[in-house]
Parts: sequence; C-alpha cells; structure tokens
Amino acid sequence: MKAKKSNQIPAAKSKTKAAKVIQLNIFQQSQQRNVQKLIDGVWAAAVNSLWFYKTFSEKETETFKSLIAEHFYNSNDSKRNFRELIERICLAKRYVARKRGRYISKPQDYLNIHYPLGLAGTSAWLEQVKFIRKDVPEYNKGITTLAKSLLAFIESPSVANFHKGRKNLIEQNQFDLLQIYNNVIIHLQYKL
Repeated sequence: MKAKKSNQIPAAKSKTKAAKVIQLNIFQQSQQRNVQKLIDGVWAAAVNSLWFYKTFSEKETETFKSLIAEHFYNSNDSKRNFRELIERICLAKRYVARKRGRYISKPQDYLNIHYPLGLAGTSAWLEQVKFIRKDVPEYNKGITTLAKSLLAFIESPSVANFHKGRKNLIEQNQFDLLQIYNNVIIHLQYKL
C-alpha cells in the first residue's frame, strides 16, 4: 500500500489548512497496473488516425491518456480491450474518410467514455462488423490485423514483429492502415 503526501504549507504560514491526499493502490486489479503501454498504444493510434494534423501539449496528452484509461478500468481482458479500441478507432477513421464534411470531435469529447458520439459509441459499429463476419469472414479483416500487429509489437518491440505486421497489412492491401501502423510504431519508439 502506497501513500502519497501532498505538498502542504505549514499551518503557521497559511491561514487555510491543507489536507493530506492518500492514494490507495490496493484496490486496483493486477492487470490494471500493467496497461500503461496499451494506453500509450491506443493514444498513438488515435492521434495518428484522427488528429494527425494537430499538436498537443504534454498536459493535454496526459489528460487524453487518462480518458483512454477509463476504457480499461472495468475490463477483465486488457489485451482484448486494446484490440477492440484500435479496431473502433479505425472504423471511425474510415467513416470520416468516406464522405466529405464528416469529422471527429475534439479529443476531450471523443475519448470520454460517457460521450455517446465518441469512442464509446463505436462499440455498436464493431458489433455490426462481428455480426457480418459470421457470413463474410474476411469482412474488414485489416482492422483486426492492425490491432493484433500493434499488440504484438507493444508486447515485444522488435524489428521482426514490425516487419511481420507490415507484411500482413501489405498482403491484405490495407495501405491506409499500413500508414497508421508505421506512424504508431514511430510514435511509440520515439515517445512523440
């Protein structure tokens, strides 16, 4: 059990009293402690797919990552959750690209788990893809390939894993997803 003490001014120098902040990490599940790399991966995929034309400050990035972390809180399988979030981001990117005038809302809205028109709302889209795959197994296969390839690279960042994911996307002619894959890998490797 870890406790953090906030920086407080002694009572003699300040008229207001400061309270101690104690954070208890004993209530976190073990897989929740190890999802930071997955959260970083989801953020890299989101920013390189949806907001590639914007630059975010470090403070904004941390805020957006905390919004992404909320998607992992109640997950029993963080790896499955990661793959699904990546697939949903790709579906949103393709949705916007299909018709002129469509757009993705601001990251603080889109990534918020309580915003129904954001990432949370795309869960129904992924369920529809899974339903169609029962009859057409190859339907939107590229988004699953991208998600699996990114997860493999995050778990074991190596040149071999990078080339394997790249090769799979090229074989499927998923060049829009290949660009995202390359950008995410660069983002993760160089902490952009």
